[in-house]
Amino acid sequence: MKTPPRQRSLSDLVPLLVILLSVAYPFAVWLNIDSVNPRWFGIVLLIAILTRFAVSGTQRKISDWLMTAVMVCFCCAVIWLDSEILLKCYPVIMSAGMGLLFLISLSDEQSLIERFARAGGKPPPPEAKGYLRGLSLAWGGLLLLNAMIAAWTVWFATLAVWTLYNGLLSYLFIAVFVIAELIYRQHYKKKHNIVDD
Repeated sequence: MKTPPRQRSLSDLVPLLVILLSVAYPFAVWLNIDSVNPRWFGIVLLIAILTRFAVSGTQRKISDWLMTAVMVCFCCAVIWLDSEILLKCYPVIMSAGMGLLFLISLSDEQSLIERFARAGGKPPPPEAKGYLRGLSLAWGGLLLLNAMIAAWTVWFATLAVWTLYNGLLSYLFIAVFVIAELIYRQHYKKKHNIVDD
Protein backbone atom coordinates (compact mmCIF):
# COMPACT_ATOMS: atom_id res chain seq x y z
CA MET A 1 0.00 0.00 0.00
CA LYS A 2 1.36 3.37 -1.02
CA THR A 3 1.96 5.96 1.65
CA PRO A 4 0.26 9.28 0.90
CA PRO A 5 2.59 12.11 -0.10
CA ARG A 6 3.75 14.28 2.78
CA GLN A 7 2.07 17.66 3.04
CA ARG A 8 4.38 20.59 2.42
CA SER A 9 4.71 23.07 5.26
CA LEU A 10 6.38 26.39 5.96
CA SER A 11 9.39 24.60 7.44
CA ASP A 12 10.11 23.06 3.99
CA LEU A 13 10.73 26.55 2.58
CA VAL A 14 13.02 27.68 5.39
CA PRO A 15 16.31 26.15 4.09
CA LEU A 16 15.72 27.73 0.67
CA LEU A 17 14.90 31.11 2.22
CA VAL A 18 18.04 30.97 4.39
CA ILE A 19 20.18 30.25 1.32
CA LEU A 20 18.54 33.09 -0.61
CA LEU A 21 19.03 35.48 2.32
CA SER A 22 22.70 34.52 2.66
CA VAL A 23 23.33 35.03 -1.06
CA ALA A 24 21.40 38.31 -1.22
CA TYR A 25 22.81 39.74 2.03
CA PRO A 26 26.12 41.20 0.70
CA PHE A 27 24.35 42.78 -2.27
CA ALA A 28 21.61 44.22 -0.05
CA VAL A 29 24.30 45.78 2.16
CA TRP A 30 26.25 47.09 -0.84
CA LEU A 31 23.16 48.68 -2.41
CA ASN A 32 21.70 50.17 0.77
CA ILE A 33 24.51 50.87 3.24
CA ASP A 34 24.56 54.58 2.35
CA SER A 35 20.81 55.03 2.84
CA VAL A 36 19.83 52.48 5.52
CA ASN A 37 21.23 52.40 9.06
CA PRO A 38 23.01 49.12 9.95
CA ARG A 39 20.57 48.58 12.85
CA TRP A 40 17.74 48.01 10.32
CA PHE A 41 19.73 45.21 8.72
CA GLY A 42 20.19 43.80 12.22
CA ILE A 43 16.45 43.92 12.86
CA VAL A 44 15.65 42.12 9.57
CA LEU A 45 18.32 39.47 10.28
CA LEU A 46 17.01 38.98 13.81
CA ILE A 47 13.45 38.43 12.53
CA ALA A 48 14.73 35.95 9.90
CA ILE A 49 16.79 33.98 12.45
CA LEU A 50 13.98 33.78 15.00
CA THR A 51 11.48 32.76 12.28
CA ARG A 52 13.83 30.02 11.09
CA PHE A 53 14.25 28.77 14.64
CA ALA A 54 10.49 28.84 15.29
CA VAL A 55 9.56 26.76 12.24
CA SER A 56 12.51 24.36 12.24
CA GLY A 57 10.73 21.72 14.33
CA THR A 58 10.89 20.58 17.92
CA GLN A 59 13.87 18.18 17.76
CA ARG A 60 16.61 20.73 18.10
CA LYS A 61 20.16 19.80 18.94
CA ILE A 62 22.52 21.75 21.21
CA SER A 63 24.25 23.05 18.08
CA ASP A 64 20.92 24.56 16.88
CA TRP A 65 20.47 26.41 20.17
CA LEU A 66 24.12 27.51 20.22
CA MET A 67 24.16 28.83 16.64
CA THR A 68 20.86 30.64 17.16
CA ALA A 69 22.12 32.21 20.40
CA VAL A 70 25.31 33.43 18.69
CA MET A 71 23.35 34.94 15.79
CA VAL A 72 20.80 36.60 18.10
CA CYS A 73 23.66 38.16 20.10
CA PHE A 74 25.27 39.31 16.84
CA CYS A 75 22.02 40.91 15.61
CA CYS A 76 21.45 42.61 18.97
CA ALA A 77 25.02 43.99 18.85
CA VAL A 78 24.41 45.36 15.32
CA ILE A 79 21.14 46.94 16.47
CA TRP A 80 22.68 48.38 19.65
CA LEU A 81 25.93 49.68 18.13
CA ASP A 82 24.56 50.56 14.68
CA SER A 83 27.97 49.43 13.32
CA GLU A 84 28.74 49.04 9.62
CA ILE A 85 31.89 47.01 10.38
CA LEU A 86 29.91 44.62 12.57
CA LEU A 87 27.21 44.36 9.91
CA LYS A 88 29.82 43.17 7.41
CA CYS A 89 30.90 40.42 9.84
CA TYR A 90 27.74 38.36 9.22
CA PRO A 91 29.36 36.10 6.56
CA VAL A 92 32.38 35.66 8.84
CA ILE A 93 30.26 34.50 11.78
CA MET A 94 28.10 32.19 9.65
CA SER A 95 31.07 30.53 7.97
CA ALA A 96 33.13 30.23 11.16
CA GLY A 97 30.13 28.94 13.12
CA MET A 98 29.34 26.23 10.57
CA GLY A 99 33.02 25.30 10.26
CA LEU A 100 33.29 24.87 14.03
CA LEU A 101 30.12 22.74 14.07
CA PHE A 102 31.68 20.37 11.52
CA LEU A 103 34.90 20.12 13.54
CA ILE A 104 33.19 19.76 16.93
CA SER A 105 31.04 16.94 15.53
CA LEU A 106 34.21 14.87 15.07
CA SER A 107 34.24 14.32 18.83
CA ASP A 108 30.77 12.71 18.61
CA GLU A 109 29.99 9.16 17.55
CA GLN A 110 28.47 10.51 14.33
CA SER A 111 30.07 13.35 12.40
CA LEU A 112 27.88 16.12 11.02
CA ILE A 113 28.07 14.72 7.47
CA GLU A 114 26.99 11.30 8.74
CA ARG A 115 24.03 12.92 10.52
CA PHE A 116 23.08 14.65 7.27
CA ALA A 117 23.30 11.33 5.42
CA ARG A 118 21.11 9.57 8.00
CA ALA A 119 18.59 12.42 7.95
CA GLY A 120 18.21 11.78 4.21
CA GLY A 121 16.61 8.43 5.03
CA LYS A 122 19.43 6.08 3.94
CA PRO A 123 21.93 5.19 6.66
CA PRO A 124 25.45 5.10 5.17
CA PRO A 125 27.27 1.75 5.10
CA PRO A 126 29.81 1.13 7.89
CA GLU A 127 32.67 1.26 5.33
CA ALA A 128 31.84 4.92 4.65
CA LYS A 129 32.23 6.08 8.27
CA GLY A 130 35.89 7.03 7.91
CA TYR A 131 35.21 8.87 4.66
CA LEU A 132 32.34 10.83 6.22
CA ARG A 133 34.53 11.85 9.15
CA GLY A 134 37.25 12.99 6.75
CA LEU A 135 34.68 14.93 4.76
CA SER A 136 33.43 16.65 7.92
CA LEU A 137 37.03 17.63 8.69
CA ALA A 138 37.46 18.98 5.14
CA TRP A 139 34.23 20.99 5.34
CA GLY A 140 35.25 22.40 8.71
CA GLY A 141 38.64 23.48 7.36
CA LEU A 142 37.15 24.96 4.19
CA LEU A 143 34.56 26.99 6.08
CA LEU A 144 37.11 28.31 8.58
CA LEU A 145 39.40 29.31 5.69
CA ASN A 146 36.43 31.05 4.07
CA ALA A 147 35.71 32.84 7.35
CA MET A 148 39.32 34.10 7.51
CA ILE A 149 39.17 35.45 3.94
CA ALA A 150 35.78 37.02 4.66
CA ALA A 151 37.27 38.66 7.78
CA TRP A 152 40.11 40.05 5.67
CA THR A 153 37.55 41.63 3.32
CA VAL A 154 35.79 43.23 6.31
CA TRP A 155 38.89 44.96 7.65
CA PHE A 156 41.13 45.54 4.65
CA ALA A 157 39.03 45.57 1.45
CA THR A 158 36.60 48.01 -0.08
CA LEU A 159 32.84 47.49 0.17
CA ALA A 160 32.81 46.41 -3.50
CA VAL A 161 35.48 43.72 -2.89
CA TRP A 162 33.68 42.58 0.28
CA THR A 163 30.46 42.23 -1.74
CA LEU A 164 32.17 40.42 -4.62
CA TYR A 165 33.86 37.87 -2.34
CA ASN A 166 31.02 37.23 0.11
CA GLY A 167 28.25 37.41 -2.50
CA LEU A 168 29.88 35.46 -5.33
CA LEU A 169 33.44 34.17 -5.04
CA SER A 170 32.98 32.31 -1.74
CA TYR A 171 30.01 30.42 -3.24
CA LEU A 172 32.04 29.57 -6.34
CA PHE A 173 34.85 28.17 -4.16
CA ILE A 174 32.34 26.06 -2.25
CA ALA A 175 30.73 24.87 -5.51
CA VAL A 176 34.16 23.79 -6.84
CA PHE A 177 34.77 21.89 -3.58
CA VAL A 178 31.37 20.15 -3.84
CA ILE A 179 32.02 19.09 -7.45
CA ALA A 180 35.52 17.82 -6.59
CA GLU A 181 34.13 15.89 -3.62
CA LEU A 182 31.40 14.26 -5.75
CA ILE A 183 34.02 13.13 -8.28
CA TYR A 184 36.31 11.80 -5.55
CA ARG A 185 33.37 10.07 -3.84
CA GLN A 186 32.78 7.91 -6.92
CA HIS A 187 36.47 6.92 -6.91
CA TYR A 188 36.29 6.13 -3.19
CA LYS A 189 33.19 3.96 -3.62
CA LYS A 190 34.82 1.95 -6.41
CA LYS A 191 38.04 1.53 -4.45
CA HIS A 192 36.23 0.28 -1.33
CA ASN A 193 33.43 -1.59 -3.17
CA ILE A 194 30.68 0.52 -1.61
CA VAL A 195 27.38 0.01 -3.42
CA ASP A 196 24.39 2.31 -2.93
CA ASP A 197 21.17 0.54 -1.95
